[in-house]
Amino acid sequence: MIHKLLIAPSLLALFLAALAGTASAQTQVSPEMRQQAFKVARACRTDLKTYCDGVERGDGRIAACLRDNAQKLSSPCRSALGDVIQH
Repeated sequence: MIHKLLIAPSLLALFLAALAGTASAQTQVSPEMRQQAFKVARACRTDLKTYCDGVERGDGRIAACLRDNAQKLSSPCRSALGDVIQH
């Protein structure tokens, strides 16, 4: 599953952008995608604070931070990310 996280950064970035409300006008975010983004945010809240707290949002930086720390992420966070990547 971690390997899938490493090869799907654009998908993860899209979900995190949707969560942050910063998706560009060109990106259409469906209600399902937004719901999945919130699920990831809830599951990864502690991981995001621990590993990515100082990372500026935008341009895939949060997704890159999660990728860089993939081996350290909690089980619930990895699971939520895996669910997103499988869709």
